[in-house]
Amino acid sequence: SDPACTTPTKKAGFCVAIERCRNINAIFRSPTPPERKVQNYIKRANCTLPGMVRGICCLPTEITNRSPLLPEKCGDSSFPKLSRGNKTDPFDYPWMVVLQYSKNGVQRDGCAGTLISNRYVLTAAHCVQVPGGWMLSRVRLGDQDRSKPIDCIVYSSGEKSCTDPPVDVAVEKAVVYPRYDPSIILHDIALIRMAHDVAFTFSIKPICLPVRLDIRNVALPRYIVTGWGMTERHVPSEALLQAIIEPVPLLECIQKLSKQGFPVNLSEEYTMCAGGKDNVDACKGDSGGPLGFYVREVGARFVQYGIVSAGVNSCGRTSAPGIYTRVSSYMDWIIANMRP
Repeated sequence: SDPACTTPTKKAGFCVAIERCRNINAIFRSPTPPERKVQNYIKRANCTLPGMVRGICCLPTEITNRSPLLPEKCGDSSFPKLSRGNKTDPFDYPWMVVLQYSKNGVQRDGCAGTLISNRYVLTAAHCVQVPGGWMLSRVRLGDQDRSKPIDCIVYSSGEKSCTDPPVDVAVEKAVVYPRYDPSIILHDIALIRMAHDVAFTFSIKPICLPVRLDIRNVALPRYIVTGWGMTERHVPSEALLQAIIEPVPLLECIQKLSKQGFPVNLSEEYTMCAGGKDNVDACKGDSGGPLGFYVREVGARFVQYGIVSAGVNSCGRTSAPGIYTRVSSYMDWIIANMRP
């Protein structure tokens, strides 16, 4: 089913996702930059593949037939609805992840993240590089109210729909974007590889990422930010919260943050701003948590466009927008750093 193409050396090939082309993918994963002639070959081997971040014209002998690293079924909530309130119900956001940290035998909850596959969690870089001797050790999946062993929806008839108990998984490794710079709030993004694959359930499902180019460029009038109100410093809420917020143009965002005593230079390519009309907006999200919305073009599935970044914790500062890492600008990096 892969479209035919001709490689730069005039050999017959097929256009496939770059992670399926064994030799080219190995070059991308290597810490050593390739020679100029290899770089030129890869550029000339680029091909267009609908729905894929990057296609490559690959020799048939180098093609692997493994399934895509990002699941096609994603962003699907069992009980999709938009509440006007801040409270959420079980099953509403089954991709939400709690990051857990350890120090001297003590365990605590910290940032958030999103489940993007059965092996990977997406979060902020500052949630991985945590000061004070705390080490990221586990992730918790399938939790909505952290004070309860299981979460239930109780209907007016008295019947219940309950989740399975939350699942704790050890962290195998974390990969921080190589040019992450906390001093200027840039490239605040990281991948967490769990120690083993997880099974998807009604309360544990992956979020969608903006893989397709047309989805990356969708202009949304509003977003949803979800979280337990956690930062790397405190944990205010036991139950998952949500807030509907509007995007803020970057220049306006910089001006508003400067007025609040938070001068910062932001990059349109790598960051985005949202919220700030009500001072509770920025308090609802967690560091590392998602900013997204249900996108019609992919069947009303929930797509993550932003990651709550450093400096967003402006509770008490009225009219301060939140700063988010723009996920669409990192799709190549995300896929290049995932393994089966």
